[in-house]
Amino acid sequence: MIKSKTILRFLVLFNLSFFMFSCLSKEGAKSDLEKSYLPMAKGKPGEMVLVMDSVQWKPQDGVGADLYKLVLGKSRGVLPQPEPQFTVTQVIPSGFTSILKQARNVLIVTTFDQNTRESAVLRSFFGKGVIEKLRKEKDKFHFIKYDAWAQGQTVELLFAKDEATLREVLNDPAKQRAIAEPFHDLETKNLQKAINKTYSRVTDKFLRKNMNVSMKLLDGYKVAQNDDNFLWLRHPEQSFDKNIFISRVPYTDQKQFDPEQIIIDRDRLAKQYLYGDPSNQNSFVVTEKLVPVESQNTKVDGRLAIETRGLWKTNNITMGGPFVSYTFTDKSGAYLYYVEGFIFAPGMDKRELVREMEAQLKTFKEID
Repeated sequence: MIKSKTILRFLVLFNLSFFMFSCLSKEGAKSDLEKSYLPMAKGKPGEMVLVMDSVQWKPQDGVGADLYKLVLGKSRGVLPQPEPQFTVTQVIPSGFTSILKQARNVLIVTTFDQNTRESAVLRSFFGKGVIEKLRKEKDKFHFIKYDAWAQGQTVELLFAKDEATLREVLNDPAKQRAIAEPFHDLETKNLQKAINKTYSRVTDKFLRKNMNVSMKLLDGYKVAQNDDNFLWLRHPEQSFDKNIFISRVPYTDQKQFDPEQIIIDRDRLAKQYLYGDPSNQNSFVVTEKLVPVESQNTKVDGRLAIETRGLWKTNNITMGGPFVSYTFTDKSGAYLYYVEGFIFAPGMDKRELVREMEAQLKTFKEID
C-alpha cells in the first residue's frame, strides 16, 4: 500500500511541474508543506537563467540586447572595472528543463506581439486569461515569485504588449532597478543565512562591548583602529584585503544625509583614521572623485538609511578599490551611524566581494 505522505508528495510535485506561470503570476506564497518538497535552488551568487525567445535575444539589435546592456550586463554600483551584475545563461522556452527550473535566479521575458513557436511556449506559461488581464493593466511590466520551483529561488516574469513598450520599460532607470533588485535582495538574504551559521562570535562580542552594536562578520577580522565612536576592522588575505569601519557622531540636521555631505564626512574620517601605509602618516584613504558615487535609499536595522557606493584610493594612488556604506541614525535619533566596507583586491573580480560586504553590513543591529 502506498503511504499517504508518498501520495501527497507525488501530487505536489505533479502540480509544480505543470502549473507553470499561470500559477506563478498569482499572488500568495507557497505553504511550508509545499516548500518542503522543493529541491534547494542551485547555482552561484549572481548566476541567472534567462528564458527568452532567440528571435528577441539578438546580440546586436534585438530587445534582448537592450535588456543586457541596460540591466543584466550593467555593473551594480561602482566598480573599478565593469562587471555584469548577473552572469547570464540564455535558454529558449522549450529548452527550459526541470534541471534549469532549479536555478536560484530565473528571468522569463516575452512580448505578446510575437508569433514564433517559442513565443507560443512562453504564452502557455501564462494562460490566455492571464494575458488578457495583463493587456488591460498598462502599468504592469513584471511579476516576482519566490520559491517557485526550488527553495531559495527568485523567479521574475518580465513582459510587455510589444517590443517598443518593453524598450520603454528598459530605458526607465526606476524600472531597471525594479527588475534587478528582487534578485539582489534574495541573494543578500541567502548569503546572510550562510553568514549566520559561521560568523565570528568573538568579533560580535567585541562590538557589543565596545560600541553597543551587533554585526555578524565572517571570521578573520582584526582591530586596526579603535577610538571613541570609531572602529576599523581589517581582514587581510594574501590576495585581497577586506575592511569595515563604524563611526558614530552626533546627529545635528538632515544635511548629514545629503550624498555630497556623506562623502565630505567620509573623507574627514578616512584622513584621520584610515592609513594606506602604516609606516607613512601622510598616506591615507580618500574618495575617488573622477568617478561619481551612487546613492539610494534603503533600510538598515529597520530604519531609513542612505546607501552609498563608490571608489576609494590612497592619496598617493598606490591602492584603491570599491566601497559600499550605509548612513542612518540610532534609535533615539541623537546620533548618526556611518558603516562602510571597502575592498582592496587587485586583479580580481569584485562583484561578489562587494555583495558579501553588503550582506555583512546589513546585519547591523543597535543593542538596547
